[in-house]
Amino acid sequence: MNRQEALDILTVLPLEQVEEMCSGVRSAGFEDKVDLCAIVNAKNGACSEDCGFCAQAGNAGNPMLGLEELVEEHRSNSDAGVHRFSTVTSGRGLSGEEFGRICEAASMGSGYCSLCASLGILGFSELRKLHAAGVSRYHHNLETSSAFFPSVCTAHSWGDRAMTVRRAKLAGMSVCSGGIIGIGESDEDRIDLAYSLKELEVDSIALNFYVTVEGARVAGEDLSGEKLLRIIGMFRMVNPSAELRVCAGRARLGEMSEKMFSFGVTGIMTGTLLTTGGSQFEDDLDLILRAGFRT
Repeated sequence: MNRQEALDILTVLPLEQVEEMCSGVRSAGFEDKVDLCAIVNAKNGACSEDCGFCAQAGNAGNPMLGLEELVEEHRSNSDAGVHRFSTVTSGRGLSGEEFGRICEAASMGSGYCSLCASLGILGFSELRKLHAAGVSRYHHNLETSSAFFPSVCTAHSWGDRAMTVRRAKLAGMSVCSGGIIGIGESDEDRIDLAYSLKELEVDSIALNFYVTVEGARVAGEDLSGEKLLRIIGMFRMVNPSAELRVCAGRARLGEMSEKMFSFGVTGIMTGTLLTTGGSQFEDDLDLILRAGFRT
């Protein structure tokens, strides 16, 4: 898949042809399975960064969840049938006692579902400690292309994010990384992001369809369901062996939601999200079954 072919998927190929290509690639690598992941917003607000698509900067925020609360969130999601559970915190990068609490909670949850973490920009030694504590996957989005990134964030660089992805892999963890669609980026930016994720050899790609939130600088785009399916398909074809999951903004697919699996999606986020509304676990199971897939 070269860049022109990727652009053709986004713009000119018949939608039915895109679906047929993507369905074949998905079936060959992932059969008919759909992975369910969930998160806990363990620490929100009071963020020092200036990401234009986020509203967590400039407010007081809330204290981080306690140790027992973190363990219980992991246990309850595992009991519900979630395959992967991630602890997410706001800020540039977690440190000190709070970081230690995440590690301790991870070590206490060895009998539950696979544990992920999304704690911002971390150094290699911190990532090694996370992995040793029981975190098998680190999540850290690139968000968009390296060229467009300065338009939405100046407090840190796209390179800082890419380096964190590299460090996590070197620390022994698998990596989930992706971005936000609909923050003003072009089709070329979307293609650049897809190829950057391919170059970094990420194990899982997370796509978020931007939902405007109060307090964020970015207004967002009104992309059609067909365009979102084309974007999903492009990421699938550029990264045929990576997991591909849709997280925030999934409702924007509307009546085309069932179609996302045949366009290459292998996982979805269920339950409560960070700053926008989520979905019910039972409703997501029903969606997967209606589409002809299984968990």
